[in-house]
Amino acid sequence: MIVFVCGCGKKGPPLAPFVRVPAAVGQLAAHRVGDDVIINLALPTQNIDQSIPISLGRVDVYAYTGRSAPPAARFPEVADRVATIEATAETPPAAALRETLTADKLVEGRPLTSTVPSRPTDKPARDDSSAALKRFYMAVPYSDRGRSGPPSSIVELPLTPLPDAPADVRVTYTADAVTLRWDPSGGILGFLLDGAPLPSASALDDGPPIAAPGTLPAGPTLYNVYRKIETPAPTPPTAEASKTLAPIPAPMRVNPAPVDGFTFDDSQEIDGRRHCYVVSAVRGTGAKAVEGHRSKEACVTTVDIFPPAAPTGVSPIAVEGAISLVWEANAERDLQGYYVLRGEDGSETLTRITNDVVKETRYTDPNVKSGVRYVYAVTAVDNRSPQANVSVESERVEVTAR
Repeated sequence: MIVFVCGCGKKGPPLAPFVRVPAAVGQLAAHRVGDDVIINLALPTQNIDQSIPISLGRVDVYAYTGRSAPPAARFPEVADRVATIEATAETPPAAALRETLTADKLVEGRPLTSTVPSRPTDKPARDDSSAALKRFYMAVPYSDRGRSGPPSSIVELPLTPLPDAPADVRVTYTADAVTLRWDPSGGILGFLLDGAPLPSASALDDGPPIAAPGTLPAGPTLYNVYRKIETPAPTPPTAEASKTLAPIPAPMRVNPAPVDGFTFDDSQEIDGRRHCYVVSAVRGTGAKAVEGHRSKEACVTTVDIFPPAAPTGVSPIAVEGAISLVWEANAERDLQGYYVLRGEDGSETLTRITNDVVKETRYTDPNVKSGVRYVYAVTAVDNRSPQANVSVESERVEVTAR
């Protein structure tokens, strides 16, 4: 016996469409440089359920000034949206934003309004009116359909005073590097106060002291160095156009870690370009670090005025009807070659006998007279154009022709 089981064919209620929601923004950080705040963040790469491809339409960045941060769930209620990153196929995985701290952003923002009536048993709200103001940042991702994902962590930025910009930045250069020197932030008095020890804590103190509003983060004062290079434009058709420059990039920091001192060497090739530098002071460490306004620019055009070293190890060998010379090779990166100079015994001034630059470290002089004693020297030549730099003479050597 065969039994057939059939359904009734009745449809159930429709299921809600499955909506992808992006995961939280990661690596949110904020760093103050003068009146600007540099905000760095990493866009999410997967959805909240770890599925891919991600459904990401945009990321909104919010900021709030206050003495304590609003709860993450209500942060956008009182914060200002300071940036929106539209997510496209060309959007990089990490973003850097710049917010300028205008006067209205340095005062306390509007407070949260309570949504729950207070009860007699509720604890009174903590009084933080004496705490220093801070700038708080949070980022929220949104899906392609506009549905919000989880908020990022909240980062805070102390709105303390800024260290003074270093004064009198001076710049010089050698064949190997550009050297900067500057005066300490705040001058000599600032330097002396920077090294002064903090008062010792009393046994009655309740924990470590808290920095009072209006004070700089704890020292020492360190420094950041920024560089931009102005590249001359290609040869223009007119003399007036020859004064134009290619677009100037924004200054980039060249020191890997803040400098503890008042000098910095920037290894640079001598390439005829104009190098401009600014220096800023940094106080505090980690998330509490603040960076002051940048100094005035100090610029230098690195023209190659440095000749190669004199060749060494010049050695003559007299053969029948000629004199051969060999010497040690120079190590300069811009070396073009060598010139050979000659005179007769007793000559104070030697005459160059090679019209062209000698590329190798040897040369044979066929224009000699048997029995005459000759004096030789070698100079090194670089590839600077249009006028090459020539070294001083090597040590002179003497040999009698055969």
